[in-house]
Amino acid sequence: MTDRIDDLIYDPPLITTKSINAINSAKDSQVSLSLGMRGLEGYVMARKAKVNGLLADTSQGKTSFMTAMARNFTKQIDANNGEVGLFITWEDNIEDFGIADLANFSKIPLASLYSGDVKESQFSRLIKAGADRAQTPLWLVGHSEESGARARMTMTDVWAVMENIKTKQNRKIKFVMMDYLQRINRVDLRGEGETRMQFSGVMDSIKDMTLAYQPATWIASQVSRSKVEAAKWRQPQIHWAMETANFEHTCDGAISLWMPYKTKEHFKVGECIQEKQNVDDKAIFVTNELILTEILKQKKAATGDLRALDFVHEYNEFVEYGTATNYRAQIKQEYGNA
Repeated sequence: MTDRIDDLIYDPPLITTKSINAINSAKDSQVSLSLGMRGLEGYVMARKAKVNGLLADTSQGKTSFMTAMARNFTKQIDANNGEVGLFITWEDNIEDFGIADLANFSKIPLASLYSGDVKESQFSRLIKAGADRAQTPLWLVGHSEESGARARMTMTDVWAVMENIKTKQNRKIKFVMMDYLQRINRVDLRGEGETRMQFSGVMDSIKDMTLAYQPATWIASQVSRSKVEAAKWRQPQIHWAMETANFEHTCDGAISLWMPYKTKEHFKVGECIQEKQNVDDKAIFVTNELILTEILKQKKAATGDLRALDFVHEYNEFVEYGTATNYRAQIKQEYGNA
């Protein structure tokens, strides 16, 4: 029950005033951050005070996709004015994220960086990539591989992090990436009883945090294994979100990911899984790089379109479908030893 009843009531003149102010605000500023990926230009919910969901099964690119989005978002905010993005991880360590960024910036393959196999001719690129990453306004919250344990953060902890960065670090948080829902510690929600209600409480807290601090928020979620295994076509739908129906209700927008080549029992590399739809489209074939995206939900904009991308994993980059080979060739031509 709220003690601010007056704040919940809006008369017709006030509704009109607030609506016109919102229109003027949209006209004067970028409404939605661009995901920076071909085919997803029509997604418009990456905007302040909105919660966005990212759905995928295990090992289907959630973390990589969110990392790539975050890098793209940082190019659209004003770091000189104290604006930053925030990536909160319950899963991978900070070093893993940093190395993925360095691979993307330097175009030195990720496997080489992980193994420390950096050639002398590549070292200057690595140093430059490090300088570029140091200037990128993307902050990370989580654990270091030197920590000895993963950060078992609750949403209470996340609220404290947001307040710290806003007040003590004096930064404006423009977007937040949270990886991922099922890893969020629910010890502060034990009073909610069953697991489903605890996750529902987590989603409510994510929404409240988003309204309080006004970032564009992204929350990744696993999908129900039973839903996945029962389907041949395994593009997740929003009601597949594991543990809670409140994911569907809380998210203002949502996108799902699927790598068909990993569904080996149904789809083989080289198989056509979608015929050409019109003169400007391409037929879609299963490859080791193919990742399918679908906009599942967004208010007042189109949904349901399936879009194909290529995931060039060694550089943590998502490129236009069918261009991964050319992308690699361009890097080889430019650097020779990549």
